[in-house]
Amino acid sequence: MKYIVFYLSLTLISTVFAQDYTTGDYTKREVYIEMRDGVRLFTTIYQPKDESKDFPVLIKRTPYSVAPYGVDTLPEKIMHNPDLVAAGYIFVHQDMRGRWMSEGQFENTKPPYSFKDPNKTDEVTDSRDTYDWLVNNLEHFNGNIGQYGNSYLGYTSLVASVTGHPNLKAVLAMAPVTNFFFEDFNRYGLYGTNYMPVMDVFGIQKDTPTKERWYNVIDKSFMHDEEQFITEDYYDYFLKRRALSNVSEVVDKDNFFWKNIIAHPNYDAYRQERDWIQYLDSTKCQTMIVGGWNDEQNLYGILNSFKKLADDNAKSNVQLVLGPWSHGHPKRRDSLYYLGDIFYGYDLSKNYQQEIEFAYFEHHLKGKGEAPAFKAHIYNTGENEWIDYSFNVFNGRADAQMDYYLSPNGSLTHLPFPGPDATASYVSDPDHPVPFVEGDDFHIMAPKSYMTADQRFVSKRPDVLTFVTDPLDGDITVVGQIQAIIDFATDHKDADLYVKIIDVFPQDRLPQNTDKEGIKMNGYQHLVRCGYIRGRYRNSFSEPQPFVPNEKTSVQVPLLEVLHTFKQGHRIMVQVQSSMFPLFDLNPQKYVENIYESTDADFESAKHTIYGSSKISFPIVSGK
Repeated sequence: MKYIVFYLSLTLISTVFAQDYTTGDYTKREVYIEMRDGVRLFTTIYQPKDESKDFPVLIKRTPYSVAPYGVDTLPEKIMHNPDLVAAGYIFVHQDMRGRWMSEGQFENTKPPYSFKDPNKTDEVTDSRDTYDWLVNNLEHFNGNIGQYGNSYLGYTSLVASVTGHPNLKAVLAMAPVTNFFFEDFNRYGLYGTNYMPVMDVFGIQKDTPTKERWYNVIDKSFMHDEEQFITEDYYDYFLKRRALSNVSEVVDKDNFFWKNIIAHPNYDAYRQERDWIQYLDSTKCQTMIVGGWNDEQNLYGILNSFKKLADDNAKSNVQLVLGPWSHGHPKRRDSLYYLGDIFYGYDLSKNYQQEIEFAYFEHHLKGKGEAPAFKAHIYNTGENEWIDYSFNVFNGRADAQMDYYLSPNGSLTHLPFPGPDATASYVSDPDHPVPFVEGDDFHIMAPKSYMTADQRFVSKRPDVLTFVTDPLDGDITVVGQIQAIIDFATDHKDADLYVKIIDVFPQDRLPQNTDKEGIKMNGYQHLVRCGYIRGRYRNSFSEPQPFVPNEKTSVQVPLLEVLHTFKQGHRIMVQVQSSMFPLFDLNPQKYVENIYESTDADFESAKHTIYGSSKISFPIVSGK
């Protein structure tokens, strides 16, 4: 009965939105907008045919094309949110500088050069110049601009937020890219091998404006049939090419992005200048960060952009929506939301779009209705429920800290047992790395479901150390950043460390009506969070240091925040390993100054040791 009431209430909510406009009620025009240096950016404008009223602008700036091109062609969807389309907006889509039909040269996550030199151009100046043109040239425009977008478009939305343009009133940055050293292509010194097939998307310049793809993605040596998407086994393919110096078949020799990664393996000044978190001090307009706990690509950007922008003032202009979603999934409208085998709830994206995204833009751009009142609207992935906070939930809000030590006997205990100097060891063999998913689903940019995947397929591997509590005698709610301090030694000079936090379901768990057919959920080892680091960066990402062989040293493995309740009767599991392949590249374990210049001969097996003094610290709260 409660589900019938729930769906009836949604029906009543949907009737509030007057369905005034469909895609067919919009006109389309294409223009070139000239920037201050003369470069012209291709821009498509979809405007309501209704000339009886003025409308605000919703703009997205993209590197991925504003297709379909041609004034006589309309897209199937002008925007992912049909209620905003129906409510009436002027939708503006723009190819970024150097992309598709726009002129100029493209630069990944271009720094705001204009902050230091007003004569230079960047994405900030391109945004401002675009807004100026819209203000001066649009008819039936109410003067208010909002910007939105997911992933790289989330980055361009964050860029918009620092422009200080008087007509920009609201930004919605979904899963924003912020720093390519810690998300997407690189991760704390690791390279995302799963991104290698799409490197050319971001690293090949085009000669002239074009409507056709000029870079290579599908036609690679691992693709047998593009139409049927028949590929090599990615694990085997990349294992044969494990040295990053041996990827000429995959990455174009002229790829400027790949060349820059090779030239800057450490977090040097070049990399630091492209950290967009540091520039968010200039944000003035209303800004909402949206994303998912299970975003494999840009959870770093979601969390860190919000933390940078947020304070404890409930009237602050920064808000956060953080659901259980994977990358881009808030744009979908699933009736039942699963990620992999894990069920999270009903109509999560639809409710977000109708009750939050719609209300956000209607209020800030049209002055209609009430704005979402929360500071942070966050999903507890263990309870499967939303919680609203009026403060920055990640600013030391835990009531206590609960420490678990990694006992060499495989248990997680509150005290080192049998002692801090007891050890457990494993051999990391680059000829047989630990796979990051079960089976052969190693497709381009990783299956999104790996973020919640059952870890039973690796629990009994000798190169994965597994530690687990007894069944919990009460609920434990963890909110914030888990600390993983691994006391570690290796007989080599380099090593990667991965730490996985896992929620183990009870063995006597009965089937539920939301369980996927054929999936054994009792005893399921649900991955909640995974952290990783290339060991040479344990003290500094800018100045790498080799390990001293067989010398005990502490390594803090970064883990991004969680809000998860481990339920009574469940167990908490921690796994430690040294590869997740081919999600990330393999460490040769022989120290090579620039790992991108390593050769196959540099890869060696290594014995790694974990001490009983290693601990995982959970920030916990009482109640929900």
